[in-house]
Amino acid sequence: MIKLGTAPVSWGIWEMTIDRPDLIPPDTYLETIADMGYAATETGPPGYLAPVAAQAVERANRHGIELIATFLPLRLDDEAGFEEDLGALDRTVEVLEASGGGIVLLADMETPDRARAAGSEERRVATGWDADTVERAAERLQRATDVVRARGLDVALHPHAATHVESEEESDRMLERTDIGLCVDTGHLIVGGGDPVAFAKRHASRLRHVHLKDVDEAILGRLARGEVDMDEAWPLGIFCEFGAGVVPIAEFLALPEVRSLDGYCVIEQDRVAVTVDDMPAVRASDERNRSRVQDWLA
Repeated sequence: MIKLGTAPVSWGIWEMTIDRPDLIPPDTYLETIADMGYAATETGPPGYLAPVAAQAVERANRHGIELIATFLPLRLDDEAGFEEDLGALDRTVEVLEASGGGIVLLADMETPDRARAAGSEERRVATGWDADTVERAAERLQRATDVVRARGLDVALHPHAATHVESEEESDRMLERTDIGLCVDTGHLIVGGGDPVAFAKRHASRLRHVHLKDVDEAILGRLARGEVDMDEAWPLGIFCEFGAGVVPIAEFLALPEVRSLDGYCVIEQDRVAVTVDDMPAVRASDERNRSRVQDWLA
């Protein structure tokens, strides 16, 4: 049966915030999630848990926490940029290597144009890749997939808002042209106009990892109308507490393809600015999310 995990992004720790001086310290994060009953977390951005991979693993082990996944965005439509991003792979995956395994989640890189396009099918189509770019991007994604597997790690595509691999159609094009696994992120798929239930069923054989999110209907509507872009929607709270939004989480978790997954369902509610002072409120919200998920899985 699928296992539950957590991720630093729910505590405001991710690529967008890693340079903030007021991030929750890693020991505080690990101690808190262990006290909440979690036994597994994603790594967060490179360097967050510790500057050296072995130190990051030792720190997690002290708290009884397994490190299960890491995230790497790639400039799939830019050969020079892709090579630079691929060169950063070592630092991104070294923590998982040191821990003895896990899954690397690959996504296209966010861009300002696609941040403005998010939430609108018309804007997505207008800013989408042409046929040749799709082919070249898929070739690069397969190269990255092969590199990760050669390091002894599993790998999955993470369709992601504000990128050129956001919608079901855009994700299908990459999956059809590669043999990469799949991470279904219920929130990002909804932002991309998709149906996470149908998408997971259609690609059940590729499913490796789940990011569980809910999406605030009012903010999604503002995004669709172009009143805000995705970069503005994040701090407004587009990813809301479970049960308060439009994602059919209970239906998604009822899928046999999801429930029987030999992997992790990571409970996520992306936040942008979380300090130590905010932790009691964030913890209470996460505990409610986790309780709902446990009820839905019961």
